[in-house]
Amino acid sequence: MLGKIDETTFLSIFEGVPQFEISRSQLENGISLYELLVDKTSVFPSRNELRRMTKDGGLSINKARIQDLDITLNKNYLINDKYILVQKGKKNYYLIVVI
Repeated sequence: MLGKIDETTFLSIFEGVPQFEISRSQLENGISLYELLVDKTSVFPSRNELRRMTKDGGLSINKARIQDLDITLNKNYLINDKYILVQKGKKNYYLIVVI
């Protein structure tokens, strides 16, 4: 569903959401959930918090609930070939921009 929204509309919906940038090469090679959300961005301050939030069902990538901490994110997760939307809990959104 999110992939069908044009980029302008998508950005207007998520205006003001904290953004992080990663390089396209990092994503094309595949990046672990831990590396992306703890090491490359500060969506989660620690691996323990990521683990806890995921176990409790509070992590979504592109509005899909994540239950497997061992997933590898790649270009297939991109919205409009440029964005990954992370939801932490009920109200905290983050936008990862691939440059």
